[in-house]
Amino acid sequence: MINRFIKENRKFWSQFTIKDSGKKILIEEPRRAMIIHTSAIFAMIINQAKGYTPAWLCKKGCLERQFLQSYFPDIEIVTTRKKSLVRELRKLRAIVIALLKFLKVLFTKDILGIRYDGVKYGDIVYDTYLHENHVATIKKIDFKIFKITALCIFRHLKIKNILQNGNYAGVLVSHQQGIIGGVMLRSALRYGYQGYLHTGHHQATLRSFKSLKEIVHPNKSSQSDTQKIINQLGPRLKNVFLEVFRKEVSGKGSLDGPNAFSKNKKYYTDRTFFNKDFKLNPDKKNVFIMLHAFNDHPHTTFKWMVFKDYYDWFIQTLEFAKKNNKINWIFKQHPSIKWYITKDVNFKKLFSECSNNVIYIDENNQIDTRSLIYCADLIVTCTGSAGFELPAMGAIPSITAGDNRYTKLGFVLEPETKKEYFEILNRANEIEKLPAEAQNIAKAVYIYIHKISRIDLTACPLLSFSQLKDKAINDWYWNEILNQYSTKKNTILKELSCYIEAVRKPGFKKLTSKI
Repeated sequence: MINRFIKENRKFWSQFTIKDSGKKILIEEPRRAMIIHTSAIFAMIINQAKGYTPAWLCKKGCLERQFLQSYFPDIEIVTTRKKSLVRELRKLRAIVIALLKFLKVLFTKDILGIRYDGVKYGDIVYDTYLHENHVATIKKIDFKIFKITALCIFRHLKIKNILQNGNYAGVLVSHQQGIIGGVMLRSALRYGYQGYLHTGHHQATLRSFKSLKEIVHPNKSSQSDTQKIINQLGPRLKNVFLEVFRKEVSGKGSLDGPNAFSKNKKYYTDRTFFNKDFKLNPDKKNVFIMLHAFNDHPHTTFKWMVFKDYYDWFIQTLEFAKKNNKINWIFKQHPSIKWYITKDVNFKKLFSECSNNVIYIDENNQIDTRSLIYCADLIVTCTGSAGFELPAMGAIPSITAGDNRYTKLGFVLEPETKKEYFEILNRANEIEKLPAEAQNIAKAVYIYIHKISRIDLTACPLLSFSQLKDKAINDWYWNEILNQYSTKKNTILKELSCYIEAVRKPGFKKLTSKI
């Protein structure tokens, strides 16, 4: 199968002649199968548009080399694993600097304040700690903080050295989170190189950054984006929103869609039945607290939040709810939580002593998210998508507790301090449904985030979250790509041509789709 893929892949991509402007683009190390494929596609788009020759970071003797050469036969493989005096001195420097920063953190407790050479890395350190240790929060400062800080600084120095000793225009990464992509992107921007960030799979994004200040969430919507949609669509806004919404429900949109909307979950269209099933007082308003995947990089994705992290937001909100019996507080677990295990949280225990007006909908007793259109009076999230989705779907007001993809657009209650946050929660029973104008803004945001900010990448097969997380993905993924080539070749080539032209334009910032 592997040999067949390499042969057929080379045949498909040989339709493009590699251009050479004299500049190179450095691509992060190949990891999972779908990242290799999507990185190669975007590297080809950038090459055809800008002439930057792909140079792929790779461990010495990596098995992925043969795959990379099937996209780019003469690709430069950049290896840095070989021991040398310079490399060892760089590692020692990173260790010394990290140790000094760790000692400071022990004293200040300020992990998020960690910086190196003017670049903020505390958020990456914090989130990497949560992710690697499968925990929801950092309860004490330990030596793992030092280790992660050292890895960030060593990565920074490594990328700086490669870029400054080669004729590079910039870098291409698949994530703005984590040490591999996040540090690579930031260190490149720090020294004046272009940063390209791609995310997604069958629906993908590509953004270009020139400075650290420009880094935002790939799907972030601005006021000009939403106003343009409202002006352009006019009376068609509702119908276009429903079209995009149906795609999400069908499972052909975002990866969380099939988990949030499923025929296998109970779908309430009557508030009375919902309240009865969960033994809630029908005379009280229903406030849904939409839980996050606690270790899914809470700080790196967005710029700030009111609370220490997602867990801190949850636990303080729960404590408040326990003391407020004016409201039915419904804590709804994240639909994709099974992919983000946290070993330090016992939800059953946390909710065991709650009164009847505080309930928990766990991952085994989920309801279809569309139920909230009929059952919710208010949505509470820290930075989640529910904060714009439910306002768009049902004019349900929402409260957020941090920066997000839809900040400052006028349809969300956005406290910037804990005091403001709890004051709003305290008057939750007074908050009314959104007026039509505010709901229209939310619909425009929904269209932008789920449609316009993402491009179709037909060269990538439509896969579910479970398939993308499959440990055996290498056994079948490459065959799925060949099926796309054979059945949808014309569509793929048409898309690539369109994206190449867009990236070629001076001042390119992001790939977008048309309505």
